[in-house]
Amino acid sequence: MPPSPETLQRKLRSPSASERLEAARYFAQHARPGDEQMLREAVARESVLWIKGALRRGLARVSADATFADSAGSVDADDLPKGFAAQIYAEALENTASQLLHEIEPLLGALRLSAQSEIANFEESTTRQALDRLDDFLAALSRLRRAASAPKIEEFALDETIAQCVAELACPEGLLVRKSGPQPCVAEGDRSLIALCVSNGLRNAVEATVATGAALDERPITVAWGSTDKDYWVSIVDLGIGFKGVLQKAFEIGSTTKEGHLGMGLAIAAQAINSMGGTVTLVPNERGVRFEIRWPQKAS
Repeated sequence: MPPSPETLQRKLRSPSASERLEAARYFAQHARPGDEQMLREAVARESVLWIKGALRRGLARVSADATFADSAGSVDADDLPKGFAAQIYAEALENTASQLLHEIEPLLGALRLSAQSEIANFEESTTRQALDRLDDFLAALSRLRRAASAPKIEEFALDETIAQCVAELACPEGLLVRKSGPQPCVAEGDRSLIALCVSNGLRNAVEATVATGAALDERPITVAWGSTDKDYWVSIVDLGIGFKGVLQKAFEIGSTTKEGHLGMGLAIAAQAINSMGGTVTLVPNERGVRFEIRWPQKAS
């Protein structure tokens, strides 16, 4: 369901740059003629360059004035603010993922229905396995799209969010997940994006631990969290098989050292935390790895 006009108008006037960017992105794709005056006013008062660019693209959709179409891309590279390239990349990633999902999801659904009726013993077939893998890919693509969207900054209970991620984790019997951090712990950021990061980190930790073949009760996973005067952080430490690969490429889409994996988990986590101006790191230990995310206070 699209956001209401009242919600969009409120976000365009919000003191939060992330909310203004979210509204501007919407108008860049869905502006209607009746929005022209509101967009002109928003452009006039906007001070953030890439938000103004998105608003101008919205105006280019509905205005007969060629000025907006011509000036939307006329930015001197020397004037580009820090993070501009990353913001443009995130916007392109979100738009591309949305288009792919829109086109592929109905085709895949129709293909599965046809296969179920036309293929004998479908449930045991390699066709079903291939379709399941495509479903997994689209689910990962949907998470990637969410990770690339403008964050919705608010206060939330970090300790409760982590507890929920642990509770929802598909954890094999015998594997213990230890939690360590202040309770309550109120943080500021996009709760759903943080949960996305933590869930991906936990899944990787579980898979790495199970892959050792050792007794699971001897290799607990530890999730810790907290804050400093500058940022918030979450750390997940496992005693699994460790990371075997090039760390610099670990967060690239499609990069994986695990057979049969899509290689999108770390890329999704990185994109999600980067959208809040944070960082994600993967540190090999003597046994296992430490996965850590950090994002700044006053993230909006």
